[in-house]
Amino acid sequence: MKKTCLLLLLLVGIIYINEGYKIISEDMPVKSTTEGSLSDVADEVIAIPLETTSDCRLKHATQIKRDRNELFLVSNGQLFHFDCSGKFLSRITSNKHFQVTDYVIDPLEKQLVVMDDRENVYYYDYDGTLLDRKSLAGINPLKTPTRLMYHNRHIWMTAQSLSPSEEGTGKQCVNQWLYKFDTTFNLQDTRKLTAADLGRFYLGACFSTELSVANGNVYAYSPSTQPDELLADTLYLIRRNKLNIHEEYSSILPLCIAGRYLVSTYSDATDTDKNYTFCYDRREDYAYNVTGGFEDNFYHTGRVPDLKSLDIYNNSFCYCRSGEDVKKAFPDRTEEDNPVLFIVRMKA
Repeated sequence: MKKTCLLLLLLVGIIYINEGYKIISEDMPVKSTTEGSLSDVADEVIAIPLETTSDCRLKHATQIKRDRNELFLVSNGQLFHFDCSGKFLSRITSNKHFQVTDYVIDPLEKQLVVMDDRENVYYYDYDGTLLDRKSLAGINPLKTPTRLMYHNRHIWMTAQSLSPSEEGTGKQCVNQWLYKFDTTFNLQDTRKLTAADLGRFYLGACFSTELSVANGNVYAYSPSTQPDELLADTLYLIRRNKLNIHEEYSSILPLCIAGRYLVSTYSDATDTDKNYTFCYDRREDYAYNVTGGFEDNFYHTGRVPDLKSLDIYNNSFCYCRSGEDVKKAFPDRTEEDNPVLFIVRMKA
């Protein structure tokens, strides 16, 4: 009997010690800073001055994607093709037809699948020859911004719809969906997306929902509207193993997985006070939460609030600068020249 009591006491003691360690560990502060430079998280930054020609004069460059030496980007609603030296190769689309909302690269077929602003998709080869056209009418009844991604011989797309509120008040709520298609847009799978559990109430996915890949599986993320809470949210997700991306993962994360880093960025040229870059280093347990973005200490173009992922695994990010911002590194470039593309390779 005495041995049994001692064993029970020992077991209870072990449980209390274990729980106490968890509490202490969760309360331990993680080192963080509100300042940071690109060299803190990047091994290198590669500069690609985009060639300026009479057929190609870009004001801004967005939705930058790459297939080996092939580089594609959108400017003023049109799709352009460069190589990775910056040489202009072709203009894929024309203003006479439509505005590009998103596109994907199919590297196996060497073709581009382009979505317009009227729920149509177009297939082009890399030279800009139109191969086919399809309609996706009705897939996104709210006609809200969608995102496309090519992964593992399939095209993935986000969309929204309305459904009756669960409270039965006659109101409707917005649902987010993830669609999986083959490359000819035959529907393969549908998944309802919901905001990730962060252990607190918050309004998730207020910004555009992006798509990415981790552990070989697709997930969605949307930049946080509360950057001051991102460190606590990140630690909550890590400690409860909520970043294990599996085949049926349906949570919309407030950040993306970029190797050793967890990243959330937001930039708005019309409201720069909201611009931020959050980057959590899982190897060093160190967080950067920088208002206005990291300082570019490679090419000295100023702060970089607009880091965008260059690949679906977030191994590299990119940003563009022109005019006075690139004068130190490229003194011969003028205001009339196309932007310089900077590719940021993250530390492994």
